[in-house]
Amino acid sequence: MSDAAPLAVAVIGGGVIGLTTAFELSELGAHCTLVDPAPGRGASWAAAGMLSPAAEIAPGEEPLLDDLREAARIWPAFAARLSAASGVEMGFERSSSVLVGASPSDVRDVARTARMLLDAGAKIEPLTASDLQAMEPSLAGGVHGGWLLPQDDRVDNRLFVGALLEALKARGVSLIEDRCLQVSVAAEGVELALEHHGSVKADRCVLATGAAPLPTGLEGLGIPRVRPVRGTTLRLSPATGVAVPRRTVRAVVRGAHCYLVPREDGSLVIGATAEERGFELVSPSGGVFRLLEAAREIFPGVDELPFEEASVGLRPASEDHVPFVASLSDARFTAALGHYRNGILLAPLAGARAARLANA
Repeated sequence: MSDAAPLAVAVIGGGVIGLTTAFELSELGAHCTLVDPAPGRGASWAAAGMLSPAAEIAPGEEPLLDDLREAARIWPAFAARLSAASGVEMGFERSSSVLVGASPSDVRDVARTARMLLDAGAKIEPLTASDLQAMEPSLAGGVHGGWLLPQDDRVDNRLFVGALLEALKARGVSLIEDRCLQVSVAAEGVELALEHHGSVKADRCVLATGAAPLPTGLEGLGIPRVRPVRGTTLRLSPATGVAVPRRTVRAVVRGAHCYLVPREDGSLVIGATAEERGFELVSPSGGVFRLLEAAREIFPGVDELPFEEASVGLRPASEDHVPFVASLSDARFTAALGHYRNGILLAPLAGARAARLANA
């Protein structure tokens, strides 16, 4: 489109996928409008910010590994570019993570995951209990060893969301805090009917709605089904004299999975449950209890950290847990959907792809 007038592109959805798509569209010179009732406040806000190209993979999801690796590769340059555009440092850290088991049977579960990752070509190294204690002395002495993933970075997801919003404002992207109820098409483009603020007209439209229901008027475009999977994360504040782990810790405790993600200020994010409960945005006490119980078995210092917040988000899961970024049967529409557990990591890759398709 270099010799033509810039396209007007409407992005529906203000999670990290939609926000990053709008950021990349602004870099391509498109006139962009983003519509969301609360930009950045869904699953992106409740996330923990892990940037793992391997550890989030479950059996059957191995086809996603190439995209996860590519996303991890481009994240450092993307973070620098976004920080320069926004003026916000977002807590991006080059780091590693450890996979651990609380008991011998849990370690066997971890070993099965490690073998799957090794077979898929991931970089992962075995750790004895003494190796682990030397690397992470704050962990419980009874932890039976595990594995090191040497290329697992992390970002403060809330600072990331803030950086995206600041960059969009600086670029002149129009942010409309409203819900899109219906999309209609005509020869000259598309029109979004909003709940409170009239309508938005554009040449193209990107659907990055996460787990939220789609607007009406999009039937027959070949949009894949996405379902909400509820997840709860806990945030604990720093405490004087309590050292949190230096790396992200992914643990199996009595067969259940949890993770602990440290922040530079000594706070800790603990997650995450996965519940098929529709659009119910509540944090059941039982889930909070089980997360804390599992975390303290791995890291006893949890007992000394002040409880700050329980956050609930709805992860957008496709049928096969593989994301969908593609033009639809009407080429004016692009979908960027189904990023499930990997939205933060995949945002730079998915956003760039969706922006190129929408701006073509």
